[in-house]
Amino acid sequence: MLSKKLNKGFSKSVIKRGDTFKVHPKDNVKKKMSFNSLGTKSDPLVKKTINLLMRNGKRSKAENVLNKVLETLDKDYPGRAMHIFYLGILAVRQDIGVRLKPKPKKRRTRQSFNVYLPRLISPTSGLNIGIRSLLKSSRERSPSTPFWENLSIELLQASQNKGKVVEKRYSLNNLAVSNKRRVHFGIRNR
Repeated sequence: MLSKKLNKGFSKSVIKRGDTFKVHPKDNVKKKMSFNSLGTKSDPLVKKTINLLMRNGKRSKAENVLNKVLETLDKDYPGRAMHIFYLGILAVRQDIGVRLKPKPKKRRTRQSFNVYLPRLISPTSGLNIGIRSLLKSSRERSPSTPFWENLSIELLQASQNKGKVVEKRYSLNNLAVSNKRRVHFGIRNR
């Protein structure tokens, strides 16, 4: 009799063994820890990467992509995700650039070949160019895998001084070194 009084209003909602029910996502006790909560969002290099990842003002999507990249790196290498991120970005940073000097517009040309003029790049510009080239090469990877997986692979390879972006940087440095005798061509007298 007492059990009938207690279950009077709840007779239909009694959970039996084997029943399934939906739990609201906010009620979930175990919360997945994202890298935003670890304080990386305030890091200037992470902010710069998010800004370069962002398309059409979709900042939250760019943040989610970077979070997934860092989570996959953390899953494979526990506790080393930010270290790999920093090593990868510092490995693709460019210090020297090369610009192509246009051929002279005279009738009789003395030089019929291209002249490459090496120039120094500021550190912030070099980081910017490096991150852009990293993102570009990860977009050009296989379209069957998600972008964040490609980006994590590129970051991992760059942190080990391997991959397309690092090879491109070394080839550009070699081109600048081979043309360093032409630096004085780039100086303009005013």
